[in-house]
Amino acid sequence: MSDDEELRELRATDRVEKLVRDTAEALTPQPQLELIPVSVTPTACLDKSESLQKIVVSRAYWLRGVGRNQHMVVSRQVADFWKDQGFQVTAKNAQPDNPDLSGVTEPDKFILALTWGSGDYIYLAATSPCVWPESYR
Repeated sequence: MSDDEELRELRATDRVEKLVRDTAEALTPQPQLELIPVSVTPTACLDKSESLQKIVVSRAYWLRGVGRNQHMVVSRQVADFWKDQGFQVTAKNAQPDNPDLSGVTEPDKFILALTWGSGDYIYLAATSPCVWPESYR
């Protein structure tokens, strides 16, 4: 793939947004998404086989309106939705009442997560593989 064809920051950002929103739309009850502001800053690509100039983009959203007693139900819905989309569920927390999940999209290798956070809330997140920043020429 040439540099012009490789995934860049804006397309990767659109993809992570879509992954989170599509997952949230599949849930009952329908949560309200609240952006976690620290998730919008691109970070350095940690894959040493990639260029040092590449970055990863992420988005994370609190799932508001999902009570603690619904966490495990939502976790199962998320896992089922990801599997229905052809994504691989790579990890489920083995402890009861802990909704943490992670997954990977196929074939483009975006990382997905449903995670429990402080205050007894859960959030959905998606992270791109290493991509070129828009400023790269």
